[in-house]
Amino acid sequence: MFEWNTPEPIRVVKSYVAAMNSRDAARVDALLDEHVRYVDSRGEWIEGRKNVATATRRLFELDPEYKLHDMTIVMHEGDVLLKGRTSAREERLSHDTLWRARAQGGKLTHWQSYGEDSPALARILMPEVARGAELR
Repeated sequence: MFEWNTPEPIRVVKSYVAAMNSRDAARVDALLDEHVRYVDSRGEWIEGRKNVATATRRLFELDPEYKLHDMTIVMHEGDVLLKGRTSAREERLSHDTLWRARAQGGKLTHWQSYGEDSPALARILMPEVARGAELR
């Protein structure tokens, strides 16, 4: 399939995954919308480009081998749905995962994980700004 035929949200999400896998924090930051929301598998979240960019850098420091693999990507009603797996030095970060993402205007606006037995990454990476039902 030709890349020009791919919907923009999928191109943005693929660029985000590539930036994560190459540990390119500057590229990740450039792809984030000012009001982006990152939601972990526990339903806790971090909002805002600056906060999500900081959390990304902290993830890179926490586990230098963290990667997203074997992605199947489809569009459904405006959402980009992904199925794949994560690998990492830290065993609790390695698992099969589903993600839901949204992108608009060339920027990632939403990233949500749905992995079983996943740690509370929002709280681990950014305890000072993480929000969620358990944190109120």
